[in-house]
Amino acid sequence: MAWLAQISVMRQGKVLLRESQTFERRSTAAAWIENREESLARPGALDALKTQPKSKKTPTLADAIDRYVQESNKQIGRTKTQVLKNIKTFDIADQHCDAITSADIIEFTQEKLNSGVQPQTVANHLSHLGAVFSIARPAWGFPLSAGYGRLSAR
Repeated sequence: MAWLAQISVMRQGKVLLRESQTFERRSTAAAWIENREESLARPGALDALKTQPKSKKTPTLADAIDRYVQESNKQIGRTKTQVLKNIKTFDIADQHCDAITSADIIEFTQEKLNSGVQPQTVANHLSHLGAVFSIARPAWGFPLSAGYGRLSAR
């Protein structure tokens, strides 16, 4: 189950700001709402948002993988690092995070299977990719849905 946290700021009948984030836990969603509302309530916070430049670009899956490898709190190990580097050689890694769909994950899975990789190996790759998906949105704001990381090859 996923929890969608939404914030809207209205002044004089006009929506000044609308934000949303998806979380795996209700408590995390509630904490995000509380923290975001506190930061937006500070004097000048809304004006500062208006003057900020828009996001440079939507990161790619390869960007998310790189950041995961660099910032992983745990020692992820050589095998997981190598698997994630291998995933970056496929077309899916060049896609922008906000454009990746379940169909793209399935296509990636089929491509691996058609190249002779055993199903259990593909499932292992999907598991490692799922770790990137599960942290990308809540930790870095990358628009990857954790739900896509729960697929497995069968």
